[in-house]
Amino acid sequence: MLSRLRKLFHDFVADRAGNVVLIVAFSAVPLVGIVGFATDYGLMLAVKAKLDHAADAAALAGITSAQTYVTSYTGSGSPTSAAITAGETQALAQFDANTGTLPNGTLSISNNTISSSGLTLTGTFAYSYSMPTVFMQILGPKTVTVAGSSSTSLGMAGYTNIYVVIDISSSMGIGATTADQQIVYNKTGGCAVGCHYDGSDTAAEAAGATLRIDVAKQAVTDALNQIISSGQSAQYKVAIYTMSNTLTSVYALSSNISGAVTAVGNITLDGLNKEGGTDTTYALSQLNALLPTPGAGLTSATAQGTVMLITDGVQDSDWKTGSAGNWSDGYDSNFTPYSPCVNATCEELTGFAVPIYVEAFNPANCAAIKTKNYTMMTLNVQYIVPPSNLQSSSSVLNDVFAYINTYLISSISTNMASCATSSSYAYSANTPAEIETAVATMFASAAVKARITQ
Repeated sequence: MLSRLRKLFHDFVADRAGNVVLIVAFSAVPLVGIVGFATDYGLMLAVKAKLDHAADAAALAGITSAQTYVTSYTGSGSPTSAAITAGETQALAQFDANTGTLPNGTLSISNNTISSSGLTLTGTFAYSYSMPTVFMQILGPKTVTVAGSSSTSLGMAGYTNIYVVIDISSSMGIGATTADQQIVYNKTGGCAVGCHYDGSDTAAEAAGATLRIDVAKQAVTDALNQIISSGQSAQYKVAIYTMSNTLTSVYALSSNISGAVTAVGNITLDGLNKEGGTDTTYALSQLNALLPTPGAGLTSATAQGTVMLITDGVQDSDWKTGSAGNWSDGYDSNFTPYSPCVNATCEELTGFAVPIYVEAFNPANCAAIKTKNYTMMTLNVQYIVPPSNLQSSSSVLNDVFAYINTYLISSISTNMASCATSSSYAYSANTPAEIETAVATMFASAAVKARITQ
């Protein structure tokens, strides 16, 4: 008997089959918890993906609705506050429409705001959602919380008032290319600059010569026509000025872009009493006195402002006095030369009827326009010094060419870049094709294009 009991005890101890039952019994709870966690986690990810998509759609719908409100606004004052309210209302409606059916839980909106800074609208939408667990409750957690947010910005194409100032001083009558300068020289009996004061540049143009002013006019005309063809005319108003010794308005600020095209086409270098020289400093002072304070560009009444200055960058104190057939050189009483006047910046030429000053463009009066919050763009249509065989029959005028070539050409570009709001708004061009491209780029840069970033 004792031997049989010993054998039974030994067999029981040696038997491993019962261990599986014990292991399964002890492992059941964590195994169920793991499977339950995976199930609950998968459900949580699906809910979060759905809510994230809804938040993205809400932020985008909000700023789009706000933009639509602004662009269709016809009332007085700023539409910003009402546009923000409309946008936030639409954002919430869009979020609700995209959430659909959710598991039982608590959904809260932690952020639904639209803000405005200049022409940029920014929409932010954020949520949190507390949802009950199904299997994870076995291990303790009764709920899990998911949260997310979306932020989207949209830059609106603003309303813009563009003031174009075109240099019509004598140097803008130089032939646009060497071939054009040859035609001018042949048709004017040896005149290279200022030929319009005896009317001979008209004969040169009739013979096929293209003058610098013709190139500038064509470039501006093409840019204006591009605005018309793009269907964006409603966003712009344009004013056209010419500049010699003084500033002259040739087209008052107007949304009629076609009228501006006609006005540019009618610009000439016809001889005008007490004009013919170049006093950019004084002309910009006159312009600044005329310019109203610009707005942020949200409405036509609060348009942003841009000034485009197109000149070869040489100033001088000369002006023509008299009338057709009886012109003489005089001194522009509004002209203020650099002080001190030295060769590197300015020279007093004494071969004329009265001494005149010639100098590089002085950017001093650009500061006042920029301080008003105008975007200042400059185009340096690089001064052309004709080859010696195509210069003037007057040695005095040839001395002017020599001085400009020696001392001024190198500083004009720097001075005009200093005038611009930033280096990205300072353009320089020489050939007709380059001038055409530069003017087109200036007009394209005058508008803020709509964009969405996230």
